[in-house]
Amino acid sequence: MNNIEEIIKQNIDLKYQKFSQKIIKEVKIGLRTPKAKEIAKKYANTTQGYIFLNSLPHKSADENNVHGFMLGYIKNDLIEIIRKIEKFLPYIDNWATCDYTVCNLKIIKNNTNIFKKKTKKWLKNKKCYIKRFAIVIYLSYFLDDYFEENDLLLLSKINNNNYYVNMALAWYFSIALVKQYKYAIDIFEKKTISNIWVHNKAIQKACESYRVSKNIKQYLKSLKR
Repeated sequence: MNNIEEIIKQNIDLKYQKFSQKIIKEVKIGLRTPKAKEIAKKYANTTQGYIFLNSLPHKSADENNVHGFMLGYIKNDLIEIIRKIEKFLPYIDNWATCDYTVCNLKIIKNNTNIFKKKTKKWLKNKKCYIKRFAIVIYLSYFLDDYFEENDLLLLSKINNNNYYVNMALAWYFSIALVKQYKYAIDIFEKKTISNIWVHNKAIQKACESYRVSKNIKQYLKSLKR
């Protein structure tokens, strides 16, 4: 019986690895996303999966990606799942692993109150990818039914020098302009966002969206700082 590390190695695509390095410069990723999810789902609740999840730190970004996806498939109780998430967070070292992990954590949808509290805690963390992890949770799970106007104010206060944190913030505010326009536009009109680059980048990204009307795009451009 092969361990998961060996299974991952057997599925590395060298052509994809060369391509992915142009997009994700911090690490080498050779395991295509669908294959990483397939492996994670297949082994999440097996003895191999248990051993793998308890084998931190891993030796590659591909192993981290499988680990991140696997967190979305495990069937432990909520407290244990959160414990596993928090154990993994310090090992996230690139935006892809960060975002893949968040997007597969569907458990957040059914436990929004608990995860909102945890996310506020992660948002205060000084490590850039833990902070980004929290921002992407707000973006992915708290801009629809569980949106709160105070979320906008909380994230607008973040003034960080890290590119990957600021890009996540800009992404968040641009989608807020799409999904919660009547609340989000106030943030831009009042220049509430602490980081001017984030303010302008969010407007740029919103203006690139087909979900934003021409009239609103024109108005948003007038709000650039």
